Amino acid sequence: MLEIVRILYKELHYRRLKSNPQIAADPKKFKEQLRKTGGIKRGIAFQSVAFLFFGIMMAGAVVAAGDESRAAVIFATYALLPFIMALYTTTVNASYATSMGIFEPLRPLPLKTSSVYLSVLLAIDNVPAVVALLPAVAAMTAKYGIPGVLSLLWILTGAFLGHVLGLAVFTFFGSASVGGRFSKLKTLARTLGVILFISMFYAINYLQQYVNEHYEEVLPFFSKYSLAYPFSVASITEPFHSFLLILGYVAILVPLYRFLLGRLWGKMEGAVTVSLTRILRFRAETHHPVLALALKDLRIAFRRSALLVGLIFPLFIILPSAIGILSSGEVEGWAVASVLLMISWVASVGIDTVLKIDGREFEFLRSLPITVNQFVRAKLIVMNAVPVTAGAGMVLVASYFDVRLLALLPAAVFLPFLTSSIAMAFFYHGESELSVPETSFGHVLALMVINGIALGVVAGMWYFIGYSYALALTLLGVLVIQKSLSR
Repeated sequence: MLEIVRILYKELHYRRLKSNPQIAADPKKFKEQLRKTGGIKRGIAFQSVAFLFFGIMMAGAVVAAGDESRAAVIFATYALLPFIMALYTTTVNASYATSMGIFEPLRPLPLKTSSVYLSVLLAIDNVPAVVALLPAVAAMTAKYGIPGVLSLLWILTGAFLGHVLGLAVFTFFGSASVGGRFSKLKTLARTLGVILFISMFYAINYLQQYVNEHYEEVLPFFSKYSLAYPFSVASITEPFHSFLLILGYVAILVPLYRFLLGRLWGKMEGAVTVSLTRILRFRAETHHPVLALALKDLRIAFRRSALLVGLIFPLFIILPSAIGILSSGEVEGWAVASVLLMISWVASVGIDTVLKIDGREFEFLRSLPITVNQFVRAKLIVMNAVPVTAGAGMVLVASYFDVRLLALLPAAVFLPFLTSSIAMAFFYHGESELSVPETSFGHVLALMVINGIALGVVAGMWYFIGYSYALALTLLGVLVIQKSLSR
């Protein structure tokens, strides 16, 4: 069984990497990523080590809690991690396993496969999230004894709960089909799912701080909803009651798990059926080549989680700063300006994702009557979609506290265009044909330094001379760089 699961695991990650244009377009990067993630031992060990750094910090918070009840409540907030990870990875991996036919190569062979193989395959990537909480479990056990042992049982229960709910979500709402009545809704749900998943670590950190500061107010809430996960984890201070709750969860989840797994396995083995047919009206739309290319890239990005993460992840680096400023109650203009500058700087990291969206289909674009100028401007639109939206959104929220901050809207728009224009000039200056340039770590690092210098000049003028002069310099920079790209 373990050998078959090992092969299936490698096949699953092979096909996931093949569906990621950023990696599939680069054979060297593809081979390296498959080497790191294709093997169960190497892949799980690599992820677990990364998660352990986060886990050690959580263990420190548990030790510093002071008393057993506070430590239990803090641990309950951390118990969200294995639950959400299991829910997300199960749903995503189930989608790949069914839509890409992971089990198909085994069907002609004299091997007996079952839903157990599918379950183990989908659950393997949940291990790092459980490992992340082991330091906190060790801290609870060393300091409080039996509650620490129960905390281990609870995180395993939480991972199992997330796994079962992930199976339920995919079984009843998942689909490998393209289009359909709810296709836009599914795309939106996938987008929100990626954003929520990335936000999870910030959310857990915020919850831990909130619990520490408002422990007396939070404790009744945990008691009131003690049957619901993760509030139920706080019951470890009452070992007998907590153990009965765990048994109750297991008694409900095991039958549900067997039912969902059987249904999903039946869907994979059964033939494709059409449950609903209807006539759809098709209306051909024409756009300017630049807009058409940009819309094409955005549609691809929103349908592929890996690309979507590449576009939005840099913004999560500055998310704590933005939240801290907006939650302070007194928002100052220079504080908002500093976040806008940070958004513009980190957004240039997305150049690699933007240039690799087309993947292996890039050769098809070369057969179309598309100029380098049109191609670059389309990539500029895609590259700025997220940072401009984020910056403008922050300015609009900040203007609720001080309406004069609306004057920063032009900066929220043009600062990202300055850094993205520099990025495109860095890779495409002098190019006369469509191409996908090499975007190694060294190139991106050099680009970050150049953009940092450019933004430093703008920030210096903004601080010492004034906003209007800095904005004029930004506009001039964008126009000059765009002019150089048009030649």
